[in-house]
This record gives sequence, C-alpha cells and structure tokens, in this order.
Amino acid sequence: MPKRLEGKCIVLGITGSLAAVECVKLIRELQRRGARVIAVMSENAEKIIGKAAIEFVAELAGEGDHVKLFGKDGIADVMLIAPATANTISKVACGIADSEITTMALTALGSKKPVIVAPAMHGSMFESPFFTENLEKLEKLCTIVMPRLEEGKAKLADIETICLHVERCVASKEFRGMKVVITSGPTYEFIDPIRFISNRSSGKMGANLAIEFWRRGAKVVHITSKPTGLKLPDFEEINVTSVSDMLRACLSEIPCDLFVSAAAPADFTIEMEESKIKTAEELTLKLKASPKILWEVRKIYDGAVIGFKAETGVSEEKLYEIAYEKMLHDRLDMVVANDVLTKGMGTPDTKVLVITAGRKAWIEGMKEDVASKIVDIYVEDCLCSSPRQA
Repeated sequence: MPKRLEGKCIVLGITGSLAAVECVKLIRELQRRGARVIAVMSENAEKIIGKAAIEFVAELAGEGDHVKLFGKDGIADVMLIAPATANTISKVACGIADSEITTMALTALGSKKPVIVAPAMHGSMFESPFFTENLEKLEKLCTIVMPRLEEGKAKLADIETICLHVERCVASKEFRGMKVVITSGPTYEFIDPIRFISNRSSGKMGANLAIEFWRRGAKVVHITSKPTGLKLPDFEEINVTSVSDMLRACLSEIPCDLFVSAAAPADFTIEMEESKIKTAEELTLKLKASPKILWEVRKIYDGAVIGFKAETGVSEEKLYEIAYEKMLHDRLDMVVANDVLTKGMGTPDTKVLVITAGRKAWIEGMKEDVASKIVDIYVEDCLCSSPRQA
C-alpha cells in the first residue's frame, strides 16, 4: 500500500463513546499508511479504553500541547476526532474550549488546519434537533465522516472510510471542482436467466483510480458492475450489469471534466432466452457486436479522456503501436495498455504501458500503487500542460 500519510502528523481526539474501543485499530491503520499519530483522550474515553492501551500504540499529547501542535508553526497536519460524542461536537460548534480535545479543535480551526469529525452515539441523540443544528453548523467548518445508522445507533464509520477522509484532507487537490466519470469492471450479457457471457476483469484498477481521483479533490461518478460500497461525499457509484446499462449510465453523466474508460465491457451481446436453455444437445449461440462505449461517448463529448487497451501475447513494441493507434483514433489524452497474459486481468497486481503525447512509461506493481502513478502522469502531462474542460 502506498504510504499516502508519510510525513504527516495526525492528532486523534478520542471522546467518551463506546466506539473508543476501535481506536487502537484506527491508530494502527493510520500508522500503516505512514502517519505519526498523537492521541488526546477525554476523561470518559480513558474509562472506556484506558490510557495504557492508547499509550502502547501512539504518543499521548500533554496538557497545553494545543499550541505546539496547532498554533503558529504547529507540527500537526490534521485534527481527527473519532469517535466524537454529541457533547464534544456541540461544544466545538459553539466555540467552547473546556477540554484538551475541544481546545485542540478550536486551535486547529483558527490555524486553518483541517479538522475531521466522526460522530458515534445513540440514534435518538444523533437525530435530536439540537444536535442536528450543531452538526450542520460544524459541517461548514469541518469534514464530517457520517456514521452508520444501524440497530438504532449512529455507529462510528468504518476505519477504511475514516482513513480515506484523512488522506483526502492532506492530498494534493488538482481535481478540486472537477467531475470525473470512470467505468470499471466487466459486463454480464445473459444467455438465459442463469447463464451469461463475461470476462475475468475484477474492476480493481478502475476502482483504485476512482478512489485516487476522489482523494485529489474530484467529484467522482464510478460506473461499474463491481461497486466498492464506499459511502463517501462526492463519490457516487452506479451499479450496472450489461454493456447497454453501462452505455446509458455513461451518456447520462456527460458532460464532465474527465472521462476514464477503464471498464472491460463485452464485445458481443446476445438475445436472452426467457427460460433456462436445456443442455441435452449441442447449442449454437448467435452473438452480435456490442456498441463501443467510448465511441458513443465521443459522439457527444469532446473533453479529456483516458482510455485502456488490453491485448494478449504481443511484444512490448507491438503493444505500444496498438496503444498509440488507439490514442490517435479515439482522440485520447492518455492510453493505459497491458498484455493480460503477462498480468493484469483479475489479479491484484499489474504491469501497464502508459502513453501520452509526450511520454512512454512502464509501471508495475500493486494496482493501488499503479493507479496513483497513472494519475501522477496525467497531472504532469495532460492536466498541467493543457487542461481541457468539457
């Protein structure tokens, strides 16, 4: 995993919610992503989890450290309050600094440092009109990681979601204010109610690209048959099945600032039988060509596009020729190509050739890392040099 929080200092405020028991896991995950974590606990939090448990995995802030951490030239980058009780949220919203955590938060806001708040409490308290008013007030100043409303409780968001919000706060914001539409995964063309034609695409590369664009400030629309299930602001997932579903969804989201065609839609479709086909005898299927999603998008959209090209059993030189021809034919800003017999389709890692008007580069590694490098190249070669808007 890329250490996207390398060199960053995260102050974790732990308040007296029962969800405080999740904080050891949260701290470990932030550290795994490269962060230095300094914790500050409320008295009620210490009763729930104990100071010794947190001290074992993280540094503990001392009294008066709000100036050192969030004052002028403070060393901290982000204030994260997780879990955040209704009491703490309401006090910060009203500018009350009567504890180490609220003092840290108000000092961070005064220094224009990002503050992230992840509420956790009983469901009725979360829906109280007084609390709702305070949360809305805080939303204008902080990033709120909304809880999961389950079993009558507002449960702390999952650790992955919280960490992604932290990463977004410290990431570069090249795509702030931009809409990025990205497709991923295979499509399923049904032969009968239980059988279909598809391929080995896992959708992992497209999903990782969608998350990476979101990290860097984009409003992302992820059109896929393999949704991540992430509940993030400015991150919409449209679940599709067939190539016609995917095409309709893509056309409905145009215009945008960048279209990323990372899916592996079926090249052929078939007219589905209404009932299960009997298998006692040989069967001949009549396939018809599917519409090319990128070509159909290009009929109504002249903005920036990243295209993907999968081949099998070709040399590196031939793969470059095919990718370059695709870039010219489809008027692409960037092409990402690979030989799926080497690695890439359905695997957690990949090796891809990335070409732009001024670059030819090979990237190899886990798909999450490769996705980050692809976006880096797009920023350097396409976005910064000649940004194109839809």
